[in-house]
Formats: sequence, structure tokens, C-alpha cells
Amino acid sequence: MYDLHTHSDFSDGTLPPEKLIKTAAETGLRLIALTDHDTTKGLYRARTRAYELGMGFLNGVEIEAEYEDQLHILGLGVDPWSSKLRGILLLQDRRRDERNERVIELLSRDGMYIRGHIAPTNGTITRANLAAAMVSAGYCSSISEAFGVYLGRKAPYYVPQLHPSMPEVLEAIHLAGGVSVLAHPMNMRVDHRALIDSMKANGLWGVEAHYGSATEEQKEYFSSLAKEFGLHITCGSDFHGENRPGITLGCSWRDIPELNGSEEELFARFMPGQAPAGRITEVRAPAEPPAPQTDAPAMPVRPRRRTLSFEEYSEIADRIASELPEDFFKGLTGGIVVSEIAKHHKKSLPRRPLYVLGEYHYGGNEGRYITLYYGSFRVVHGNLTGAAAEEEIRKVLLHEFRHHLETRAGQHDLEYEDDAYIEEYTANAAGNGRADLGLGED
Repeated sequence: MYDLHTHSDFSDGTLPPEKLIKTAAETGLRLIALTDHDTTKGLYRARTRAYELGMGFLNGVEIEAEYEDQLHILGLGVDPWSSKLRGILLLQDRRRDERNERVIELLSRDGMYIRGHIAPTNGTITRANLAAAMVSAGYCSSISEAFGVYLGRKAPYYVPQLHPSMPEVLEAIHLAGGVSVLAHPMNMRVDHRALIDSMKANGLWGVEAHYGSATEEQKEYFSSLAKEFGLHITCGSDFHGENRPGITLGCSWRDIPELNGSEEELFARFMPGQAPAGRITEVRAPAEPPAPQTDAPAMPVRPRRRTLSFEEYSEIADRIASELPEDFFKGLTGGIVVSEIAKHHKKSLPRRPLYVLGEYHYGGNEGRYITLYYGSFRVVHGNLTGAAAEEEIRKVLLHEFRHHLETRAGQHDLEYEDDAYIEEYTANAAGNGRADLGLGED
């Protein structure tokens, strides 16, 4: 049982991501995608809560593409830090702000002042937020009236917004590692067969035939079209919370082979073994071979102190990255990689190893990316946990982002090293034993 089309208060929904996930779990959903309009800002919070509750979760986004009618496309399983996807979302955000300002100006000219009634939002302000502001200001009795009389496509205060082309949106989703789904096609007054044919040619993966407000006839029709073109059939409620009364999480689900098959495909593709997915890529070290069996008596084992696990380290790095300004990630085409290995610095000496905690890569086929070395962190910082561990991880990540920003601006020497630190290390290399030393590196 799943729902692949939901909205939080990071766009035009009313529930925070954590509350949305909790409600979904209470409903009995096994899998959910958060697909806010043109923003991925709520994904980390939703994903974290889903993992805590043992639910399957997909990073998602809903993007409108230019077409003769409103064409909405869901991106599922996307990397929110993909450069192409982020570029489109940032452009959409700017265009929407410009559109919103124009609508507010037009309303103001005619004596309807809504700016002070727009509720604060964590992310995208949509026309639904403007409609809610009109209700709050007393100009309308309902959101549907606001759209029908003032803000809808044929209403006097409708302002069109430019959107990326359909092929461009599909390409961005695919480059972000996701799959694309045509959202609520029954809401479009177009030649659906021609639309789906064109979208499939550009990589469309599925059709949202089972939609929250769709009739049984519409479900059957769009399911048949999906089968005709060899596409997956999906379901989504388009849940918005209080903004859409009567639409509940999971309301579009049916226990039928087509929907079960799509669920299995999504789990196999994005969550084999419930592996987390997101902006942090995890690289596991090879498993050590089992110790040989022996008849010798076992030595007593001293209880081990609490240490930070690889998963906890990755989650902390993910949370820190989610709090950084979006501009930091411009040009970081490979994102952030968390590696389980302990890496020696190139000037490390055998008797007193020097470990690399983080590294900025700026060349090669992989492009520019940052690697954080969990294994090095374990050696250097031992049993550090909690806020102290988070602070150390933050220092390393910001150190590497400084290299990235300087390099991007052409102000960074690519051969830069912490020379004074290296000189001190080399001068003291005659010391005995292994030192707890760590260093960020270009």
C-alpha cells in the first residue's frame, strides 16, 4: 500500500513533513513519496521520520512543464542535489515569486489587500496560498471560490507563469537518478494519447491512473493507456491536508496487480534492503573475512564504549548538508560521498599515521564532489558522539566546501595544503605510536 503524490507545508500542504509521515504510517502505508511543488526542502525531515518508523520513502518533487494545459510531472527517487534538477527548481522558484508579486499588485489595485494574510511557509508559495490569503482576508468564502472567481485560468487576476519544457523536465528527473510519472492526467483537457506518446519518447516511466479524485471510468481509461504504451501504473492521493478536505493519504490505493507491480519495482530500484537514498552517497568498505575457527579458549572481551555508527555519521552529514545555502552546491556535480574507509594522507608516515577526514575532488570524469571518510573519523575521534561529533563533522564539511567555493570562483590554489600543519607533523614524526591526527584535503 503506497501513496506517491503528497504535499507538506513546504509547498501548499498544511502538515509538516514529520506529521505527514506519521499520519501515513498510522494509515498503514508501506511506501510514501513527498512531492512538493518545485521544492525538495522538506525531503530530509520527511525521510528521517520515515526511517524512524520503518516506512519506505522516496525523494520526490512535482514540476509543472509548459504545455497547452497544465502538465504536472512527478519525479520519484530523485537526488535533490542533482545540478540539472536544482537549476530548474531555482528558476521555477524565481518565476513563481515574480508571478505572485504581479497577482498581489493586481488585486491591490482593485482594493483587495492580501499580502498581510499570506501564511508563512517553509518553502514554495503557490496560487493555493494566495487563494487561502483571500479567504483569510474575507474576500472569498472558500479556496474554490477564490480560484473560480479571481485566480483561475479564465479569471481576471490570473497571471501565467513560464515553465520548462516537458523534455527538459523529464531529462532533469532522469539525470537526478529518478523516474518520471505523469500526474493526474484526468485533469487535463488534451489529446491524452498524443501526450503520453510524446512523453514516453522522452523517457516517461509511469502514469498516475489512480488519483485521489478520479472516477472509476477515468482510472480504467488511463490504466489502459498506460498498458498500451508499456508504462507503469501508479497511484497518488495528491494529499494537501486541510487545503483539500476529503482527500486522505492512501485514498487512491487499490490492491490490484498493476499497483503492486509498480510498488515492487520501486522498492527494487530505490530501496533494496530498505537502503536510505538521498544527497549522501554511502560507500561501504569490503567486509572482512571471518576469523578462522580454533579450539583455543576464548579470551575475555572488554565491553566496548559507545561509538558513532556509519549510518549515524551519514545521517548527521546529510542533516548538515541540508542546512547549507543552496548556492554552496552549485557546480558540485558529484554531490557528497560518505566512505567507510580510513584514508591516509599522501605524506602519512608508517609509525605515526596521518588521516584524511574529508577531501574535495575537482577533476576527472566524476566532476566535482566531496568525500567524507567515516573510517578516518573513527580513528581520529574515537568514541566521540552526539553534539561533539556533529561539530567535528560540520568543521570538515565546511572546510571542503570552502575549497569548492574558492575553486568555483577561481580564487583557490588547487595545490593548496595546510602547509604549517604538515610541517609540524613531519617535524614530530619521530614520535612513538600512532597519533590521533586528521586533516581535510583538496
